Amino acid sequence: MAATGIGISGAIGALENVSGAMSLRVWMEANREELLRAWNGRRLNWQALCAWFKDVGLTNADGQAPTVRCAKMTWYRAGKTLAARKDRAVAEANGPSRDQAVRRTVAPTDKVRSGPSDEEILALMAEADNEERLNRERRERIAGYEAQRRTMAESNGGGVQSEAPVEATQSEPAPLETATRPRVKIGQIANHVTMLKQAPRYGADRDKPLPPPYVGPRPDGMPEYLPLDALMPLDATGRQPDGRIDYEALPGLPRRSFFERDRDWAKACIPMVEAVPHEDRSLILRGLLMRARDLMKTLY
Repeated sequence: MAATGIGISGAIGALENVSGAMSLRVWMEANREELLRAWNGRRLNWQALCAWFKDVGLTNADGQAPTVRCAKMTWYRAGKTLAARKDRAVAEANGPSRDQAVRRTVAPTDKVRSGPSDEEILALMAEADNEERLNRERRERIAGYEAQRRTMAESNGGGVQSEAPVEATQSEPAPLETATRPRVKIGQIANHVTMLKQAPRYGADRDKPLPPPYVGPRPDGMPEYLPLDALMPLDATGRQPDGRIDYEALPGLPRRSFFERDRDWAKACIPMVEAVPHEDRSLILRGLLMRARDLMKTLY
């Protein structure tokens, strides 16, 4: 005869907390927020954490000690799980009158939490690489056309440039009042900007050489407080040594090693990516924008 009055919560807890399938995921879901509060926005040392996971017996879904990549993905998914739980709690607190809104809110969250498979991620990366290659070839062709046009203009003795002055000579000169008008109004306070400096580097990061300097104009959307040496050079590979995309060191964008906190790096990246028209954003830029916005939400 089946026992009565015994729920399944104990059985679920036993299954979730055994060594193996869910041990690392369960630990992260239980301790993620407390760890973020204690670490106060500083960058997590995943090598040190993975060594500790191995020492205490926290394993991945295969029952093995998690790698840095596995730990980061598990951390990200745990954050999505906790966010979904908070959404459900808020929806339930709002009462049954908003059940329809709750269904619309919870369903997309569950979908995001599951995430794409490894095969889908590889396919997206391949598509992004191809799109980036096509964009680079297009920029090179445009640069070639511009160089050819300038060469022809110089060989013609400035004949191409003669069209612009014709329009200028036909226009009336600016009034004296406009020409002598001061650049600023009396009493107007100038905008004060304090340029950000390279964050101090500790431990092994101190021995890593800084990347070559960025050469070029300030990109659109770049914050005023950010110096050019905070950007990666345009000829940077944007890849890690193992070939994976390095979102923290993309060409022409802020490098993570310049900043002391993840939040400061994300705050600088967002306006620069948003300055790129949506139709011109590659999958890599879209991925960077999602990561930066997620960091801003997580670290507030």
